[in-house]
Amino acid sequence: MTTFKIKVTNMGGLTSRSSAELVEEANHHKCSVTMKLENGDECDLKSIMNVFALSPIDTGAILTIECEGNDEEEAVEGFKKLCNEYSF
Repeated sequence: MTTFKIKVTNMGGLTSRSSAELVEEANHHKCSVTMKLENGDECDLKSIMNVFALSPIDTGAILTIECEGNDEEEAVEGFKKLCNEYSF
């Protein structure tokens, strides 16, 4: 298992658009991708509805992305690249 952390810096917290960007990246990979919040909530990051079901994710929250499977390293690299191109 490989993990990657993202700090939410957007003043509005994690928006629908930001959530969609994360889900799209997760769906580019075969490995399982889970997003965990500091309060213990977690979801399958390959489903936008699962992300929307989480409690509101406010500015300053730390998202932990866990990738597990054959291409987990590539998935983490994809999330790193996404974070360089997109502000969460």
